[in-house]
Amino acid sequence: MSRPYHCFAIGVLLCLPGLAAQAATGAAAPKAVFPDDDFDFGKVVGGMVVEHGFVLRNEGAAPLRIQSVRVTPPLTILPTPAQIAPGDEAVLHFKLDTAGLLGPYNGAVLVSLNDPALPETTLAFEGEVVPTVELSPMPAFWVAAQRGDGGQSSIELINHEPEPLRIEKVEHSSDRFTTKLETLEPGRRYRLTLALNPYGPGGKKSEPILIHTSSKTNAVLKVTANTYLRDRVYTFPEAVDLGALSLSAIQINPDLLRQSAQTLMVYQAGGSNFEVKLHSDLPALDLKLERGPQGDKYQATITLIEDKLQVGPLKGTIFIETNDPQYPSITVPVSGRILDR
Repeated sequence: MSRPYHCFAIGVLLCLPGLAAQAATGAAAPKAVFPDDDFDFGKVVGGMVVEHGFVLRNEGAAPLRIQSVRVTPPLTILPTPAQIAPGDEAVLHFKLDTAGLLGPYNGAVLVSLNDPALPETTLAFEGEVVPTVELSPMPAFWVAAQRGDGGQSSIELINHEPEPLRIEKVEHSSDRFTTKLETLEPGRRYRLTLALNPYGPGGKKSEPILIHTSSKTNAVLKVTANTYLRDRVYTFPEAVDLGALSLSAIQINPDLLRQSAQTLMVYQAGGSNFEVKLHSDLPALDLKLERGPQGDKYQATITLIEDKLQVGPLKGTIFIETNDPQYPSITVPVSGRILDR
């Protein structure tokens, strides 16, 4: 894993007793060398305790003193020598209790030394903590497709428990998709595939899938199915949010209206002679429409009209008329708010 360069939270400050910082004088100085400053423990099951020791050598001519050690929680340091003689080495032992952790762990150890050339260094302690039954790459499906086209996605169920795992059933109540379970390695690994119904309900939706297992600790696993079936004619985004604007600020700087303009795209999948007209029930909206070069889409620029703005909420609809016989009209909700100041 890559070494973290972000700011880490300091969980523990271990100032080794009786050690004040002492600068080396003359030619005799310590020289700290870490043969390895990055430890990746890979994947471990939550609840395991991971231990590792970083070797620290003193290749200088004066004693090397460890002034302080700070770590990211819940990493802890075990008893450590306070001083390393010239030509000698010591091991800095650390322990990580993964109970309560889940996902990537990017820990860091900040070591302060009396080496004038290396007064401070950072050691990386990293890895990933997985549940006893892992859903990989994540406990969720994300599938989008055009109406009439198939779309699917798969996740794996990986059993890290010593006992074999049985999948009793996969439960969901949606007609937007179907699921298929395959055994990759009996009792150990399974693949669950979600296939989007190409003629099911359109739009976006997030729905739960429950996987019932024989595990005593993970009897029911929950997976979220995020699906999006686009119709032949659709918009992006599906709703326009103009945000909150100050009327007094607009009066001082009318250019704020141009800066707050929103873009609405209207698509016809596979189209070449697409025609679109727009209007809105919000009089404060200025709608400018531009046809795409391929004739399959339009870009609408939505700008507020200063003279028609009133303090209060903006809530209305953009009505889209098309020449597509199957989708002759679409509506897009519009929201926002005009503040007094």
